[in-house]
Amino acid sequence: MRVFIIDTSNMAPELEGGLLGVEGSSNPTAAEKQQCVETVSTYVMDGWAIAADPHTAIGWLAALIAETACVPFVNLTRLVRAEPALQSASV
Repeated sequence: MRVFIIDTSNMAPELEGGLLGVEGSSNPTAAEKQQCVETVSTYVMDGWAIAADPHTAIGWLAALIAETACVPFVNLTRLVRAEPALQSASV
């Protein structure tokens, strides 16, 4: 499992505590699931928002913990990287 700590000090008020990004393997072990529960639980108790892909086992677990703790959850599958539009050069 990988955890990303994102500074949100200049963002929306609901993200004041911080944002914790969580990513895990597609087939996590019991130890990885326990690590997810312990890590995410620690941060949500301090009011941190959670970001993960809920379509993965670890992401779903992180989303469940965030929902239970009533902290914001950012669904990473809904964030789409916008490609810049190509413009033709005028000569």
